[in-house]
Amino acid sequence: MLSSLLTTPQELEVLLTNKERSAIKFRDQIRMYNSVLAFISFSVKVDESVTRGIRPYSFRIQGELYHEIGSLCLIEGQRPQFAQLYIHDTESEHQNRHAIMPLLDPTTLDRLLTMMYNINPYVKVFKMARDMMAT
Repeated sequence: MLSSLLTTPQELEVLLTNKERSAIKFRDQIRMYNSVLAFISFSVKVDESVTRGIRPYSFRIQGELYHEIGSLCLIEGQRPQFAQLYIHDTESEHQNRHAIMPLLDPTTLDRLLTMMYNINPYVKVFKMARDMMAT
């Protein structure tokens, strides 16, 4: 039997249902917000025959799906990305994320990042990794 789903965090519920301009803009850019907060990247060979158009909300994968986490160690001279954002230069984490996706609303991005810190157990795991790497 499947366990019950958790309730949607209030911050996210507002962004998903509210009719205010900022919430509508969030929904239009939801994939970019997801990308900038992701711990990993995935790569696939997309079947282009079904993804024609401006915004495919679904796509068909041909072959295998790969999750790529990359190194947790930052290469000197490069900006942190994906999981590295939760470990390196955490004092500038918000600015680093906004630099990756400058079109995103900084206030909405900050609200989502705060939500991630409050509810996502993996954020805590990566923060522990940061602490262990620092010692």
